[in-house]
Amino acid sequence: MGDERRGKRALRRKRAVRRKRAEGAVSIYFIAATAAFVLLNGLLIDFARVAAFRKQAELAVKSGARSVLSSFDPEVYAGYGLFVRGGDRADALFRETLEGNLEQEGPGVFRFLDVRWESAEVTESRPLASHEVFRRQVLEEMKYKAPIDLTIELASRFRGIDAAMAETKKTADLLERMRQAYERREAALDEVLKRQAEAGSKLVNAMAGYVPDPPAALTGTRPAGDVRDIADAALMYPDYVGKRLEDEARSRALADAVAQWNSRQAQARQEGKPFTEPYPTGGPIHSAAIGAYESGMSRLAASLPDRIRDGADQAAEALAAAREALGEAEEANRQMREMAAGAQNSGDEGDAGQGSVDGGIGKEREQMLRDLRESANDLVLDGAFFGEYGAELDRQSEEAAETADAASQFGRSAAAASGSTGLEEELRSGAERLQRAGDLYRNRYGASGSVLEDRRGKLGEHRAADEERKRLEKEAETEWSSANSLLQALSAAEGTDEEREAFRELDRLYQENLAWNKAADEQTAPPRPDRASRGRDEAVAASKDWLDALAVASANWRDSLYFAEYAVSRFSYSDPAEIKAWLSGEAGSATSPDKQQAEYILYGLTHPSGNIAAAYGEIFMFRLAIRTMEGLIESRSLGSPLLVLAGALLYAVKHAVADLRHLLDQGKIELSKYVKADTVYSDYLRLFFLLHGGSSGQTARTIAVIEHNTGISLQEAYTYVSGEGVASLRLWFFPGLIKALGKTGRLGGEVAGNRYEAVFTADNAYQ
Repeated sequence: MGDERRGKRALRRKRAVRRKRAEGAVSIYFIAATAAFVLLNGLLIDFARVAAFRKQAELAVKSGARSVLSSFDPEVYAGYGLFVRGGDRADALFRETLEGNLEQEGPGVFRFLDVRWESAEVTESRPLASHEVFRRQVLEEMKYKAPIDLTIELASRFRGIDAAMAETKKTADLLERMRQAYERREAALDEVLKRQAEAGSKLVNAMAGYVPDPPAALTGTRPAGDVRDIADAALMYPDYVGKRLEDEARSRALADAVAQWNSRQAQARQEGKPFTEPYPTGGPIHSAAIGAYESGMSRLAASLPDRIRDGADQAAEALAAAREALGEAEEANRQMREMAAGAQNSGDEGDAGQGSVDGGIGKEREQMLRDLRESANDLVLDGAFFGEYGAELDRQSEEAAETADAASQFGRSAAAASGSTGLEEELRSGAERLQRAGDLYRNRYGASGSVLEDRRGKLGEHRAADEERKRLEKEAETEWSSANSLLQALSAAEGTDEEREAFRELDRLYQENLAWNKAADEQTAPPRPDRASRGRDEAVAASKDWLDALAVASANWRDSLYFAEYAVSRFSYSDPAEIKAWLSGEAGSATSPDKQQAEYILYGLTHPSGNIAAAYGEIFMFRLAIRTMEGLIESRSLGSPLLVLAGALLYAVKHAVADLRHLLDQGKIELSKYVKADTVYSDYLRLFFLLHGGSSGQTARTIAVIEHNTGISLQEAYTYVSGEGVASLRLWFFPGLIKALGKTGRLGGEVAGNRYEAVFTADNAYQ
């Protein structure tokens, strides 16, 4: 029993020892676990504080950048709707905003984030002088306003006129091309007629003095003598033969008498008798006439064939030139036929409904323009005309050759006439042939030849309207000179010394901005045409470009639209009333750059009145195009398409000049006789900006005007800020461990002592 009890006590002691050992081990593990938990919580707390600190610092830097931009220049914004930095210094604003985002210190305030800004700075960039920045701000300023202004103030006034102007351009272009081809054709036909007449005169002149004009009757005879022409040659021949034979007989009789006289004298001498018989007389009595005829025939035989042949050769050369000119005329006529056919087959029907919208000139008037194009075919000559004319030239060549051949044959007969007999019929028939051929050629192709007169008549048939057309064109040129005088008066003013100096300053600022942006210099002022017809063509083409630009801008809200509306709405432009007063000699400041900022931006001329003159010049061209459309319709009763074109030109120039004067007097112009809508000066400026606007040169001039007006250099007027701040946070737990962890690059900063530091940046811009 005792041993059993002792054994139990020993077992209980062993169990107690084991229990105490086990309880001591749990306490050590608990302490180790608690320490790890505290360490982890400390790290997590500091990590959470770092994350919160970074978020707060980032927001503070962004807020600082916004605060810097909130200080903008009020003058630039009020005057031009653009934002640039102004007011307080950027670094001070940025620092103030950063400090304002810190937790406030004070008694009883627990600061979870003990933040301190070590440094802060702001970098400003992207000045408004940059064309890219400037255009972006203009687009932002006008993106809502410009489409509304365009629709209300511009597009509604010009609604529908674009279809009419498209028809006008097609019609005027076709008729002008037809006119030019017509002029080429008629000039070539004139050349044909000139060469044809030249061919006639060459041969007719060659026959002069040889072939009688009018023809001589080749009957009877003429006394032999000096031969002047072929009639003498033929009619003197019988008398020549008779006298020559008579003289030959007399010469033989005299020779016989002399021989007998000599024989009798010799016999008397032999017989020693005196010989007192007179020496025989007599012999030829027609030597002078015979000699004159023979020398005349020799000259005639030598010169007549050569002279007629030379004349025929020269005529052949002239006729060859005539055929070449006829080919040119036929080619011009072929081009006219193709142009006329192209007008009829160009698918105009597809455009027929464009003018039916409100504000158009109406379908009926547009159809009149299409009908006028179709009438261009009336100007085309039938192909048979050229075939007949070519055959006429061939006949003239044949008749010239016949005359030359007759002259050659007669020349051979004349050469054989001296000392001959029996050539009377040959000479008469040869002279008759040559005289008949020469007279026919002379009557048909001489100065008043029937063929030439008939040809002049045929040419005159399709030129019946040319005289009236040229009169109208001449009158249009006179009116064009009047328009030039008005526009020259607009550009004549030299301005004051102050105005010229202001323009020089604007040009200096403009050139500086161009150079700074590395942009090219350019001006948009178009040259003034020197002739009315050329001015009409350019005006009609330009008007279509202007209206197309308006249509495209209305549909797509192009950048040029925003720039156009910005320039007209934010900058001054000339007042027609002031321009009228200035033209009347009244004192004023119409040429001051402050009164024509939009025009200077558009054209870039440094002459005080140059930009105003350029604007009115383009207005005149636009009005010329509108009035051309009206003129083509109003002049359709004149008949010939080219006469209608000339009448329309005169109508257009006269009314366009009147439009300019009306704009100066009343400040407005009715868009068209057929479209009852008033247009004002600024409407046309908008159109011109739509076509020309948005170039680097115009952007540079806009910046130059702003700098000139505000005295601010936009190269130093910034629109973009980049803020950078260095902030630190005091760490509560284990800075060394966090520093070691930061070396992995996951903390986004670094630990210095017991503070965590990081760099924060934020960028912002007005657009």
